[in-house]
Amino acid sequence: MTMWLWHASEESEHRSSAFDLFRALDGSEKWRVRLFRMVTFHFTTDVLRQTIHNLRRDGTLWRRDTWASGWRFLFGRDGLVPRLQPAWRASLRADFHPRQQDDALAQRWLREHADVAVPVNAGRDGLQPA
Repeated sequence: MTMWLWHASEESEHRSSAFDLFRALDGSEKWRVRLFRMVTFHFTTDVLRQTIHNLRRDGTLWRRDTWASGWRFLFGRDGLVPRLQPAWRASLRADFHPRQQDDALAQRWLREHADVAVPVNAGRDGLQPA
């Protein structure tokens, strides 16, 4: 779990790199939005496919409490969809840039776990970055 939390937090440090490169290479807003929607669709359907596969394998796919729990997780008051919807909508705006997204939680996690997640540029081996 620590590795996943570190990776998610560390991603915030360079979240704008691909976006800035796309813009520097004259990527159009129309294509950015089209690709964003395509990635959203494929990511969502792949997660659903993998989840169904895993639930089928462990014998819980057709249990009522599995579906109720899944519904709450996705659509409940603090569910994934309601929590992600504002950021998803913001990503579709023409004035969107990844740096507009708040990364305070990721930065806090990295600070609080510096003992197990040494930043690459800190030079764990004592070497300073070039």
